[in-house]
Amino acid sequence: MRKTLLSILAAFAISFSSIAQDIGLLYEISGNGLEKSSYLFGTIHIICEEDFELSEQVAQKVAESKSLVLEIDLDDPAMMQIVFANINNPEGEKITDFLDEEEFEATRDFLLENAAVDISMMKSMRPFMVLSMLYPKMLECETKAYEIELMQIAKENERTVEGLETIQDQLSVFEHIPLEEQYKNLYDYVSDFEKGRREFRKLIDTYKTKDVDRMVEIVGESPEYKNYQDVMLHNRNRNWIEPMKGFMQEGQMFFAVGAGHLGGELGLINLLRNEGYTVTVIEE
Repeated sequence: MRKTLLSILAAFAISFSSIAQDIGLLYEISGNGLEKSSYLFGTIHIICEEDFELSEQVAQKVAESKSLVLEIDLDDPAMMQIVFANINNPEGEKITDFLDEEEFEATRDFLLENAAVDISMMKSMRPFMVLSMLYPKMLECETKAYEIELMQIAKENERTVEGLETIQDQLSVFEHIPLEEQYKNLYDYVSDFEKGRREFRKLIDTYKTKDVDRMVEIVGESPEYKNYQDVMLHNRNRNWIEPMKGFMQEGQMFFAVGAGHLGGELGLINLLRNEGYTVTVIEE
């Protein structure tokens, strides 16, 4: 269940201006009246097992914190029920309304071969849901997910898991992007899957450098979603600040979100600094 949700989250990462350079994935949030510091960690939602790295310091901070706060609460038992209830386009639009016969057949054949999915039987499925099925094939490796590993640490230490937004919030983001563009994006990936692999590899390689400002730039370089960075990234960052402030008033928290949300002028690091917090990298 959680891996399915993380594949959907990864669709955000592959589908989408820097100030002071921040190199690092783990940050301490202090000051501004906080009695205890909290921590902010940048993840990548799906990564090859050989590239996965989680330090003892990160594990320790999760274990010490009152709660692990993710983008969404992946521990919510109702999560998949909500996803399945929203798996199709809201107005019943079909893939064949946007792709011609040749494009549809190419997409269907590719999904049959690479995801064992017959799109002919689910023509109304949302395009980003279809795209999420291709991530295991895109990476061609055994995968791990930071969120799942962090949740395991939290559970072992009897810590709660919370979310900064709901799954409905995430699903609604795609309502701001015309379906025609989403299906074109899907077909583009099917038509040149090696390009998609290269883009994902580039994202992983940049993540390993811990350059969060460069992560934002890479997301912004995605031609299909460069006009939607506000709804995919910036607006969500702004919306998370108030919940983060509320959580931090309750005690030490460990926030773990996609690393693309950390850097840049409208990233969480700078937004928190603008609110008066001291945000300091503690693991380079």
